[in-house]
Amino acid sequence: MEHFGIEYWMFTFCMYCMIGWVQESTIESLYHKRPINRGFLKGPYIPIYGVGGLLLLFICHPFRNNGFEVFFVALIACTALEYFTGWLMETMFGKQFWDYSMFRITYKNRISLISSLFWGVMGLFVTYVVSYVTMFVLNSLPHQFICAASATVSLIMAVDFLNTTRKQIDVDKLRSTFSISNISAHIIRFDTIASRMPRLRARNDEKDIDNKEEPEYSGDEEKND
Repeated sequence: MEHFGIEYWMFTFCMYCMIGWVQESTIESLYHKRPINRGFLKGPYIPIYGVGGLLLLFICHPFRNNGFEVFFVALIACTALEYFTGWLMETMFGKQFWDYSMFRITYKNRISLISSLFWGVMGLFVTYVVSYVTMFVLNSLPHQFICAASATVSLIMAVDFLNTTRKQIDVDKLRSTFSISNISAHIIRFDTIASRMPRLRARNDEKDIDNKEEPEYSGDEEKND
């Protein structure tokens, strides 16, 4: 897919956003027995699936000859993306959009062991199945259609995103999180930790020198005495 232009990548992004929305909304609707829109936007798309899909295509491609490497690369990358996205959305909107508290092993209910394993499996699926289907679709559709569809859907999604974030964004929480005092506190904490590192290394080096200088105990010396 390296030879494709930006319009093809935009089309792929939009396609993955819609596929993710269909998947999540279908599962939730069947579970609750009523129609549910799983996206935080008005339209039928979830941007994190578009970002995650393109991320998997890019980072897993170099490891495609080794399934274990594909699995673990996808697991780590998508888990990091999910955590960062969850933190960012909670900071911007003041509420949690997904919750993994029903699982046993989680971290701040933003990521879980089950979801991370799922992302690893999805990495295999995207690398060995979805990528080839995507190439087939892109090669089958007319170039004019891909350009028009990607531009139209991207514009609609951008307007939807701006309207939604403008109405739901938690300005007070966003200001407090990215305030100068809060950022300064994190910088001071980091500087404190960094300043202690050389002293800890020096102590460890002194201990190593002392251990080397101590004479080794020999049983022969006791016998001679």
